Amino acid sequence: MELKVCLALGGGAARGLAHLGVLKVFEDAKIPIDMIAGTSLGALIGGQYASKPDASYWMERVEQYLRSYRSRKTRLEFLRKLEQPANNQGFFSDMATLVRKGYFWGVTATKPAFIGEQEYEELIYPLIPDISIEETKIPFSCVATDIRNGKRVMYTTGRLRTAVSASCALPGIFPPVSDGGMLLVDGGWVERIPVFCAWDMGPDVVIAVDVSSDVATFEDKSGLDIVLRADAVSRIYLNEIMAREANVVIHPAVGETHWADFSDPRDLFKQGETAALAKLITIRATIHQPGIQQRKMVDHIRSIKDKIMEKMSGSR
Repeated sequence: MELKVCLALGGGAARGLAHLGVLKVFEDAKIPIDMIAGTSLGALIGGQYASKPDASYWMERVEQYLRSYRSRKTRLEFLRKLEQPANNQGFFSDMATLVRKGYFWGVTATKPAFIGEQEYEELIYPLIPDISIEETKIPFSCVATDIRNGKRVMYTTGRLRTAVSASCALPGIFPPVSDGGMLLVDGGWVERIPVFCAWDMGPDVVIAVDVSSDVATFEDKSGLDIVLRADAVSRIYLNEIMAREANVVIHPAVGETHWADFSDPRDLFKQGETAALAKLITIRATIHQPGIQQRKMVDHIRSIKDKIMEKMSGSR
C-alpha cells in the first residue's frame, strides 16, 4: 500500500526559486509527489510544477524569463538596488528603511501598492499556466490571507492565476487581489510554510521546504524598527510552529539571499538540490516508516469494519 506524499513549498520571494532544485532531486530519485501545497513563491513554483511535472523545463523557463526585458524593468529591481545592505535584514528591515527615506510613503499613501495591478499581472501571469486548479496533473492547493476578515484562505479550485497571484501578493509591494468579495494578500502572513494546508489535502506524509531568511541581529532602536521587528518575530515563531508539524523539513541554504534578488537563479536551484540530496535518506525512511504504514492499516481495517456494521444494521 503506497503512502501519499504532499510537498509544502514555503514562501521567501526570490529564495523560493530553490524549490525547483528540490523538485529536480525528487524527480531524479523517483520519490513520488502526490500533492503540492504552496505559499507565495512556493505557490508559484508549486502551481507550475503541478501543471507540468518537469523541473528541468521550469528551470529553463524561469531562467529565460528572468533574463527578459519585461522582468528586468520591474521596480522590484529598484527596491533591491536602493539599499544593498551590508547584511540581509530581510523584508521588514527594508520596509523600515524605505519608510524612513520617504520612498514607500510617496507611493503607498495614495495607492494600494508600490507596483500597480497591471504591472503585477504583466510580471507574474507569463509564469503561471492559464488553467484551473482542477486541471493540474498533480493535485494542488495554495494559501492566501483575506485582509478583510483576517482569515486564512485555501485555494483548491478556481483559476490558477488568481490563486497564485493572491498567494504572492506581498503587502505594500504588490496590490491585493480581489476574488469573490475577498481582498487577498500573501499567504505567508498566516502560513509561511503551508504545512496545515498540506495536511488538509489528506496525505500520509508531509515534506516541507523552508526557504525563509536567516534571523538577523537586531540593533536599530527607533519605534518603527521595534514595531516591524516585533511583527517579524511573530512570523518567525509561526514559521517554527508550522515546521514542527511536517514529517521532514528541507531547508536550502538561501537565507542570505535578498528577498528581491532574482539575479542568480542557478545558484538558488543548486542550493535546493543540495538541501534535498542531504535529506534523501531521511525522506525514504519516513515514507517507509512502519508506524505510518501501521496507522494506515488500522484506518483501513476500521473502514472495512464500519462498512460491515452498516450492512448488518441495514439487513435488520
